[in-house]
Order: sequence, then structure tokens, then C-alpha cells
Amino acid sequence: MTTAGIQPHQMLTSLRRSNPQLLAISRDVYNCTAKIRKDILAGRTPIQALLDELADGGFYYSVEYDEGRLTHLFFAHPKSIALSRSYSNVFVMDCTYKTNKYKMPLLDVVGVTSFNSSFYSCFAFLQKDETENYVWALKMFHDMLDNVSKPTVIVTDRELALMRAIQNCASSERNIGSSKLPFAP
Repeated sequence: MTTAGIQPHQMLTSLRRSNPQLLAISRDVYNCTAKIRKDILAGRTPIQALLDELADGGFYYSVEYDEGRLTHLFFAHPKSIALSRSYSNVFVMDCTYKTNKYKMPLLDVVGVTSFNSSFYSCFAFLQKDETENYVWALKMFHDMLDNVSKPTVIVTDRELALMRAIQNCASSERNIGSSKLPFAP
């Protein structure tokens, strides 16, 4: 139940339904789930365990640290990369704020196929929701696309820092004629 993400109080309720004579209390369930998590981490930090999972799963990812603290993490599944390269015309970019344990904004990029269905393209945990962080994420996105194709349309929810980053990347490429910066029209 722990690996399935079930909350400890729900586990205890389920266990008591299946075994009414159970003498366990909620503290027992919390202790057991903590031990399982510790065993899964095997002495690694949660971030180290995540990076190991990404590497083992064949994910494309990029990480940046500042003074030993993770500041940026970009990742994409191989199938998402293939879809992104095949259907690179329209992407929706949106950021969720402080909904994770580390209070880092999560930029999620969703692509749209020619069949009008959507798919997750990639994700980026950012240090802050500031233009330079979005520029980093856009460069990682561009690298993921492998300079093969560039988005025609990027839809945002009027996040001004993201809009500035998109504009900066596009204007930089037009001005220097480089293929190293993303999203020139």
C-alpha cells in the first residue's frame, strides 16, 4: 500500500476492515511506512533516488545545483521525446507553484498531436518562477527536440516571466542567426 501511495490512515482503515482483531494503531502504520521508504532510498537522498530512477528508466534529464542544492531539474520520457519531435507544432506550457515538498515551481509542457490529442512532453522543476529560470527550461526543451523541429505555437496562461523567456529566446535567435537558441519563427 505504501508503494501505491495510499495514505497511512487509509491503510489502517483497510487493515481493520479485513482483520477486526488487529491491535495496530496509526503510529504503527506510520513507522512501517517510514521504514519502507528508508529501505527504498537505500541510504540515498530522495533527489539522488529520483535521479537514479530517471537514469534507469532511460529518461532524458538535466540537473543544475547551486552550493549542493538542486536548483533545476528537466526531464522527459523517451516516448514523450519521440512524440514531441513528431508533433512539434503546438505546445502548452504551464507552471504549478509550491505544490511539492520542496516548494519548487514545476513547469509542465504538453504537446498537441495532429489528431487533436495531447501528451506530456517534458517537465522542469525550477528554482523560482523568474525569466532566467524559464530561459534555462526552454533551452533544455530545445536541446531535447534535438534542433530537429521548433514549435510554431506556444500557449501559456499569461505567465509574464515565461512569456518574456519565450520572447527572449526567439529574439536572440533571430538576432544572431544561431540554431543553439530555441524558437525562431
